[in-house]
Formats: sequence, C-alpha cells, structure tokens
Amino acid sequence: MSGRKPPFRIIALPASKAGLPPARPGGVSIQAGMGYAPGMDIDLTDFSADQQQALFDLLVLAMYADGHLTTAEDEQLQKLLTAMGHTDETARQREFDASVTRMRPCIQSIHKAKTEALMLAGAFTQRDQQKQVFAAVEQLMTSDQHVSSWENTLLMELRMKFRL
Repeated sequence: MSGRKPPFRIIALPASKAGLPPARPGGVSIQAGMGYAPGMDIDLTDFSADQQQALFDLLVLAMYADGHLTTAEDEQLQKLLTAMGHTDETARQREFDASVTRMRPCIQSIHKAKTEALMLAGAFTQRDQQKQVFAAVEQLMTSDQHVSSWENTLLMELRMKFRL
C-alpha cells in the first residue's frame, strides 16, 4: 500500500448496523477500514455548532500533522461535514476550505500546532465529548500504523488536557 493510510469510514447509519452499541439520533460511526482498529461512535447530538466546528478543525489539524494527506481522509472529513448538516457539495467545500485556511498557519511549527489543538480542545467540557473527540483524533492519527513525533506530541497534549 506504499505509505497510504487505510481509510476510515464515517457511516451515518444506526450504530447497531455497524456492530456498535445504539447511538442517539445524530450519532456518526467512524470505523477503520481494512481490519484495523474497531469502530467508534461519535454522537454529534450534544455538540453545539461551535463544538462541531472545533471538532472538524481539530481533525483537519490532525490530518495535516504528519504531512501525509490521503484522498480517503478527505472523503471521510467530507462525510463528517455532511453529518454536521452541510449536505450541499458547495457548502461542504466552503467549510472544508475555511477549516484548512484556519489550520494552515498552525502547522508551521509544533508549538503553533500544540497551542491551536489545546485551544480547540477547550471547547469540549463534557467528559463524554472529550473521550469521543480524543478517540476520533487518535484514530485519524494512527490510521496509517505510524505515529510521527508531531502526532505523538499532539496526542499526548490532548490526553493531558482531557485528563484521559
């Protein structure tokens, strides 16, 4: 597979069909493809619009942290945007581009990336949200079975911020 990350899937189906415990309405199941990590459930129901944006920005930052971008990652983030209510392709692209524009300056140094990740993580005050956000970021960062030093640093900082 020459360094490409295996895709993870964001499935807007009932969690029971994904082999997961039942999710509340608004839940999104993210599963690693090709037999990697078991699926997890992100329930967007209790996430405000600002928290959903912070989650998306954090995932974009995570995607860019290792410098290895894949079409599959982009497709999965597009599916997350759909689950967040951006059903029109133009609206999804506008939201994606806006997030990339916000996150691009943050990938100039590990210090900037860490500062931004911690600021975004501050949006999640409920324990359940923190666990879900950390799991989503961790899954994205580890999906290629290689964790760069930047990814490791960001994961460690998020783990400490969320006290996991």
